[in-house]
Amino acid sequence: MKILFQGDSITDGNRYKDEASRWDLNHQIGHSYAYMVTGKLMGEYPRRYVCVNRGVSGNNVLSLKERWVKDAVEERPDVMILLTGVNDCSAVARGDLGTEDYGAIYRQLLRDVRAASPDVRFILLEPFLFSDDGEKIRIMDALRAEVRTIAGEFGAAFVPLQEEFSRRAKEDGEKYWLWDGVHPTEAGHWVIARRVLAYGAEILGIPAENA
Repeated sequence: MKILFQGDSITDGNRYKDEASRWDLNHQIGHSYAYMVTGKLMGEYPRRYVCVNRGVSGNNVLSLKERWVKDAVEERPDVMILLTGVNDCSAVARGDLGTEDYGAIYRQLLRDVRAASPDVRFILLEPFLFSDDGEKIRIMDALRAEVRTIAGEFGAAFVPLQEEFSRRAKEDGEKYWLWDGVHPTEAGHWVIARRVLAYGAEILGIPAENA
């Protein structure tokens, strides 16, 4: 089973991106939740999975669209795990993107992958952030709702994250989980990984665990 991780810096995890460096397997997955999910799957189920990370820092749906053929469609994944939203939120706030554009492009990205790989399954992660900016909160709420709707339309697993991070922040402080309100700490990536494995268990073909 080939698993493709896609998204922005939260997925990227400072991985090596130069194709000439792909021989160096110590740096291909990066150090995000993708690394934790990959380690769990490949460690507990040897030779069952091939995991590829193509997340790129700073991306939103517009920049994902620009590189989508090479970095997603041509990868021919069996499962794609996608997280995009925080940079989209900023783009909407700037007026560079509309919430309706976010949903339309997001759907087209999934359709493009499915056209090349008809049996592909999707695991869609809910975007999240901590912010005191009421406008950004409103925008992110709309983007989160859109991802949940899209997951239903595509028979995808939806991975809820905002409520879990908010709950944990009340107990331990926001910076313990998202050090700048956006990017997870090691503990934050662990939360994402646990939830991916729990909510995506059926698609990944593993026993369900508590999130």
